[in-house]
Amino acid sequence: MPEAATSMRLVILLVQHGQAFEAVINATLDAGIIDATIVESQSLASIMRKDMPIFAGLAALLPQSVGSRAIFALCTADKASTLISYLREIPKDDRPIAAAFPVEHFLGFDS
Repeated sequence: MPEAATSMRLVILLVQHGQAFEAVINATLDAGIIDATIVESQSLASIMRKDMPIFAGLAALLPQSVGSRAIFALCTADKASTLISYLREIPKDDRPIAAAFPVEHFLGFDS
């Protein structure tokens, strides 16, 4: 396996609506990650409330989150580590869910 492949990470950030999205974007850019994909999403509870009335009682027990934004980025391990350290500086209630996974193979990305 090439050395470059072992040092790459897939970073996934889940930012709830109403949280510090701008702070997360700034942390991402400050870490040197400029090529990322952002996807708008809906929470399961929101879908259950609107589209599945049979589960409305259960949905009432779940958090009122409407949705989130998912950020996906392929970057070096160093940049992923730097990003996670920047995200730790965001107040805990505004901090996204964050994960970085090793990438064994990739195509179409020059680091």
